[in-house]
Amino acid sequence: MSSKAEPNIQLPTPEEYNRFVEGLGLRRVRLIEAHIRALEPMPDPTASEVELEESYTFNPVDGGFEAVGSFRLRIANRETQAEQGVVEVSFGFLYASERNPAAGGFEGYFQVFKEVNLPINMWPFVREFVHNAMSRMDWPPFTLPLRKVGPAPARARSRSRSKARTP
Repeated sequence: MSSKAEPNIQLPTPEEYNRFVEGLGLRRVRLIEAHIRALEPMPDPTASEVELEESYTFNPVDGGFEAVGSFRLRIANRETQAEQGVVEVSFGFLYASERNPAAGGFEGYFQVFKEVNLPINMWPFVREFVHNAMSRMDWPPFTLPLRKVGPAPARARSRSRSKARTP
């Protein structure tokens, strides 16, 4: 796989990874935590920029693992960088897995999974949450872009910037 492994983590071959994914089943989705902060009544979307940070971890559970995705959307004034608002949310996806996460080598499978499949699986929940939160903040509608298949470019994995969009 094209993923960059952390030191001492053995990545699976594409065939091994495909077998791993075929052996997964999504059992449950849960909202773990959310935090919303609107510091301005209604910022001008044309003068704002958006930063998105995301991270993924897993916790072994009986018969599988819970993948946890944490997302932080920061809206700031483009010129002054003054923070205008923040939306933070974490979701847990409980997967049944034929591969035991407590067994050696699971970290390599999760390394690829968190770059390829997991963002695609979680992204619709994040998009809906952010859209709903922005509406409740009485801000202009905001739609996060679609996710594409495959790992994000290295610079965008930890943080991506885009202009706020309104319809």
